[in-house]
Amino acid sequence: MTGGALPRPEPAPDTLPDAATPDWAFRRYEAIRARLPHWPEQRLADSVQVADLGDLEADFDAFLFDSFGVLNVGDTPLPVAASRLAHLKALGKQVVVLTNAATPAHGDLIAKYERMDFGLEPRQIVSSRAILAAHMAPYGSDWTWAVAAPPESGIAELPGKCLAFDAATAARADGIVFLSSKGWSAAAQAVMAQALADRPRPFLIGNPDLVAPREGHLSLESGAYAHDLADRLGLAPEFFGKPFANAFGAALRSLPPGIPPERVLMVGDTLHTDILGAAAAGIASLLVTEHGVLQALDVDICIARSGIRPTYIAPHI
Repeated sequence: MTGGALPRPEPAPDTLPDAATPDWAFRRYEAIRARLPHWPEQRLADSVQVADLGDLEADFDAFLFDSFGVLNVGDTPLPVAASRLAHLKALGKQVVVLTNAATPAHGDLIAKYERMDFGLEPRQIVSSRAILAAHMAPYGSDWTWAVAAPPESGIAELPGKCLAFDAATAARADGIVFLSSKGWSAAAQAVMAQALADRPRPFLIGNPDLVAPREGHLSLESGAYAHDLADRLGLAPEFFGKPFANAFGAALRSLPPGIPPERVLMVGDTLHTDILGAAAAGIASLLVTEHGVLQALDVDICIARSGIRPTYIAPHI
């Protein structure tokens, strides 16, 4: 943890910054709290500081891991990630990665974790993209979607008729999907704003995160752009992924039957997604602080200001 108060934000938290900072992300999450799950009415004692996840192995049967800031930063695996996952599996624990990464297709996401030597089976990866796709399917094969994503995202594998987002497809599509912010621009944001202002329709968000830890910086994610549009146009986007119930429900359903909620631990780096979502789902949480969104901020101040309190805190897993 670091000392002192949060610095004064620049730019204001209700605007999209040229470069995202931890301070901006925290304040922006606070500004959009009304769109996030409610903190459950419960009396929660102070968070317990632990050395690492090893202190909690005996207390839980299943571990849900965020990816960015917990297991990896961008495409770089964190030093203890592979060994920690292997150790938990050797103990007979259930391990699931619950990620808001929506850019890669599921096969590409599996391949990414294989390169990182995480030893995960496909069933152990629950992505916001897969949750979004399950929601899209009932619209039917004739439903047309304009999908904001880079070419490598493989949008053809999504349900319905999925077309690359541009002004023409946005004008005629039945719905709009914001799958990935990779390559997104102010000009593209203006096109999307105009299309939704001209004709409101289903607006689905494949990654609710505002930011993600990358090598040396925070990237602006789909959630940041979606909340900007919601504020400006009075929209109600549908979000898929943490902190929402659709993500935690999918992760819990992926576990073998018979594991009670009190034996499940969510491990994450972000108060407003991982920790808030876990509390709303009725499970415990561990906030890791060394590599994630909060690493440059005073965690105690962030917890006090947000009222979002993890069950446990550790520097890393």
